[in-house]
Amino acid sequence: MTTRVPASCLLAAAVALGTLALTGCASGEPAAEETGPASSASEEPTTAEEPTPSQSTSKSASAEPSESSEPTQSATADASPTASPADGVCTADMLSAVLETEMGGGAAGSVYRQIIFTNTASEECEITGYPGMSYVDAAGNQVGAPADREPAESAEVILAPGESAVAPVKQTNAQNYGADCELTDVAGLRVYPPNDTESLIVDQTGTACAAEDIVLMTVAPTKPLSP
Repeated sequence: MTTRVPASCLLAAAVALGTLALTGCASGEPAAEETGPASSASEEPTTAEEPTPSQSTSKSASAEPSESSEPTQSATADASPTASPADGVCTADMLSAVLETEMGGGAAGSVYRQIIFTNTASEECEITGYPGMSYVDAAGNQVGAPADREPAESAEVILAPGESAVAPVKQTNAQNYGADCELTDVAGLRVYPPNDTESLIVDQTGTACAAEDIVLMTVAPTKPLSP
């Protein structure tokens, strides 16, 4: 006797058999390899292009400042200030000088005179201390010893334009020293204002001792000119 299987059961069996077949195929054959994205580890990472030597050289050169960009005021800042009359000291180029004999200045073998300094500049200046002084011949060469200093107090003297200060001078007669003097004709005095290294020539003709161990003059500090 033949037993009829309902169609719905056959369909279920066929589905079941198909599933087994598919399952058998999947289990019997290796699964297909999946393909990953472009960033997969199997691919080498992309690296940034390294600069060529010419590029690196141009960059380093442009990064360094050029010589023209360096400051130039250092040389000006290091320059030493120039001395000027604002320093306050009366210098030889600001003064005139003359030699005058004091009234009744004669003494046994010597004469009392004074150097008169006058401010010829356009601003005031200070003249304080001992001037330097020596005899000179017609060629301007020193003759004999320079003047000694007479001990005395020195007072500050400020000279406005046109004002004068004096420095008392004692001059001894050269003939007082005989043959040891080495008498020599002189044409004037070389006078250094106090605190200055430049000098003035004051006219005075006569004779002096060329022997350097004989001192014929002594000078006192400057003081204001009496009216």
